[in-house]
Amino acid sequence: MKRREAFKKLGLLAIIGSSSISLLSSFKNTDTANTSITKDLSAAAGLDPSMEKRNKLIVNRNHYSFADPDNPTKSELKHTPDISLGKKDSQGHTLVQITIGMQGIIHPSTKEHWIDFISVYLNDEQISFTEYRNGGIRGFQDFYVKLNKGDKIKAVSGCNIHGIYSSSILV
Repeated sequence: MKRREAFKKLGLLAIIGSSSISLLSSFKNTDTANTSITKDLSAAAGLDPSMEKRNKLIVNRNHYSFADPDNPTKSELKHTPDISLGKKDSQGHTLVQITIGMQGIIHPSTKEHWIDFISVYLNDEQISFTEYRNGGIRGFQDFYVKLNKGDKIKAVSGCNIHGIYSSSILV
């Protein structure tokens, strides 16, 4: 009897599955007018088709840090944000510069391998997030921030292939 019930359930699943496939195939977009409408709707919604291609190239979202902080590898240095502070402006805002890469080892920027985002935190509160397109733009940011003694600035960057790295400094 249990075998018979199992076969009934399998048969029911097969019917549901084939119905779903035929339903989905009826929605297949083969009409060029529908494609144009889809593109127009995507643009109106703020979706950029080139970003879809870019996002498919982002394959690693693991977090990494120096395996040996006293002897970082060139790869670790290349992916870790370097944070430097510049002069204060007349309103008391300090120049903060973020470069992805340390000790002169700068991360490349090609269509296949690039820094896809930089996020900056002040005392654990996100104050900036920049997303980069692939190729032609380097992972770099300059901005002015009101800082106080003891503040912590943290930068987090994502390499589309090699993952996410971070660093921080105390003011």
